[in-house]
This record gives sequence, structure tokens and C-alpha cells, in this order.
Amino acid sequence: MPHLRELVELHKNDPFALIGVNTNDSPSDYRKGLRDHGVTWLSAYQGALTPIANLYRVNGYPTYILIDGDGKMVGRGHGGKEFDGQIKKLIAELKGR
Repeated sequence: MPHLRELVELHKNDPFALIGVNTNDSPSDYRKGLRDHGVTWLSAYQGALTPIANLYRVNGYPTYILIDGDGKMVGRGHGGKEFDGQIKKLIAELKGR
């Protein structure tokens, strides 16, 4: 979570959005986790019904999916920092439009 918080702060003035989707916890554990981890970005709770996870074929957690400015999935993985360079590149491209 610290790295996600860093990304949100670093790119707060950029064309960047971080969206979390939780599928494993109970609603009360989810809300507690938001508070305990200081989540400041958009986060959704799906519980056992996982239409977003099914749509993106998520089969392990955490899964990171990088979507470009045109809505195209351009990256997928399980490591938090593996997309940092790609995020910077996509933001530069969006700012150049």
C-alpha cells in the first residue's frame, strides 16, 4: 500500500487514476482496511461477486492492470513497482496530446 499511496501523491496533478477493487474481505473488513491503510484513491468492494475480476481474468492477488489513455490494457502483473516506468511514459504521452 505505501507504493500505491506514493503513486497517487506523485501523480496527483497528472492524467492518472488508481482504482482498487477488493474481492476477498467482508464489507466491514474492507472498510476497516481502507481506514487502516490510508486509502485515498477510488476503491470498490465486490465481495464474492466479482464481475470486474472476471472481466479482466484476475486469478491471483494482487493483480495490477495498466490501462492507457485510450482505454486499452497495456500491462498486467503482480508486482507493485513493475509499471512505474510505463506509467511515466503514458503520462508524458497524454500530456503531449
